[in-house]
Amino acid sequence: MRDSEISMIDGIMVTMGGKEWTIPPLTLGQLRQLMPKVRQLSEIVGKVGETQIALIVEIVAAALRRNYPEINEELVENLLDLGNAVSVLTAVLTGSGLKPRVPPPGEAVAPEHGSGATRPTAAATAGGTSTGCSQPPADTAIPSSMP
Repeated sequence: MRDSEISMIDGIMVTMGGKEWTIPPLTLGQLRQLMPKVRQLSEIVGKVGETQIALIVEIVAAALRRNYPEINEELVENLLDLGNAVSVLTAVLTGSGLKPRVPPPGEAVAPEHGSGATRPTAAATAGGTSTGCSQPPADTAIPSSMP
């Protein structure tokens, strides 16, 4: 089978750079490899710097490569901006089966129906790591379904 005949993997639709992208869930192998980086995000919550940008770009690029093998981190870095980076990262992590954390007092709680992958008001957690930019992790992520 040629690459052009490969079907897209279902995922969350996001808009980056004026184009619609389908972000599939991370594989278990990708999650295992990226988990230390996801945890590292919690250490720099609320700060926007080179380290945080690099982590977000790497995680998003890994997910996108399942549907867009030609994508590289430089392109992802140019598609993400301060307006979409958190919601795209949240789509990657919640679409990969990580449950949103319980938001701190005063932060809106999204409804519990559906997959929750597109809920920008609730940050995802992975291994005790919050993917939101304003609050530290509240608990440990639990895969939403396991065999």
